Amino acid sequence: MYVLESRSWGGAEAYVREIIEGLDREAWDVSLVCPQTEALAPLLRWAHQAGLRLHALPGERPQHVPALITFFRTHQPDIAHFNLHHPFACRYAILAATLAGIPVRIATNHLPTIPPNVYTWKGRLALWLAYRCVHVMLVDSETNRRRALANYPIVPGKLRVIPHGIRVEDFPTEGMRASVAAEFGLHASAPIVGTVGRLSLQKATEDFIEAAALLRQRFPDAQFLIIGEGERRAELEQLVEARGLRASVRFTGYREDVPRLLAAMDVFVLSSLYEGMPFSILEAMAAARPVVATHVDGVPEVVVEGETGLLVPPREPEKLAEAIGFLLAHPDRAREMGRRGRERVHMHFSWKHMVETIEQLYGTLMARVGRRSAADLRAR
Repeated sequence: MYVLESRSWGGAEAYVREIIEGLDREAWDVSLVCPQTEALAPLLRWAHQAGLRLHALPGERPQHVPALITFFRTHQPDIAHFNLHHPFACRYAILAATLAGIPVRIATNHLPTIPPNVYTWKGRLALWLAYRCVHVMLVDSETNRRRALANYPIVPGKLRVIPHGIRVEDFPTEGMRASVAAEFGLHASAPIVGTVGRLSLQKATEDFIEAAALLRQRFPDAQFLIIGEGERRAELEQLVEARGLRASVRFTGYREDVPRLLAAMDVFVLSSLYEGMPFSILEAMAAARPVVATHVDGVPEVVVEGETGLLVPPREPEKLAEAIGFLLAHPDRAREMGRRGRERVHMHFSWKHMVETIEQLYGTLMARVGRRSAADLRAR
């Protein structure tokens, strides 16, 4: 049973989908628990198509603990895998699953870099209890392992690093530019710079827009794609208008065809203030796109400076523009970075390896509590 409290689509939600798509469905009976919100429609549609049993989350506050306990006792999964889109997510659900006697409890913490000091002592106490109730806490990078140990009450022996994985074969590297340019009214022969992500404070898309305004002074024909949806869209559209970029910037909204759009770009950009191990960068590298990204958290473990992309400090759109401009001015170097990026994803961020490692972990934890998976029984 996968449990999420998130209310919008992003990398944490894509992670759950990627795991489920790789599981041996004859060995594992899979269900998904999450809020039934419009913003999660892409995940909900996919879950229906994949034939998952889908449940509405009974609640996420202290007063919902009795309902959560009843829910877990009713469904009795062998494994509850909690997906923490921020470090405080699912803490009451974890406590409820423990009280309901769920034998194996796992959590993936996507953003352990966010410190807990903004919460009350009651909230921190609930977090302390919840983190001690999980058998394993997963993080996606060595940087996030260190941050998790520094910021949160995690027992070191419970912490494991399993990097995100991408199916490189799902990402074309060419042949998409003309159709994408035609769809969005762009010039196929002019540079296309793009970003992918939720339109939220974390992603600092305003810095991407400010960099675009600066870049247009040097590359007047440059064009920009902003792929994703979120609560800040209207605000960001106003900024585009204020910077005189209306003719060169396109907001695509949420898209199911991100691999196609990435293949049309000359440069991929991520301007985030903080990240775990962003799927969007792995996807851009799988599409053989050179990356310009902020030097935050787990990003340097993915982007090799000067080899697969360029890293700049967060909140400095001038340096963001300078790095993008360098790649546009040196297309041969940019293509070589893209080629090396695709190779790096293939070698170090394999989807198959991620899923197999997590599936083996499930089997190990099941055996530890005296239960066997269907795969173990078939093997015997």
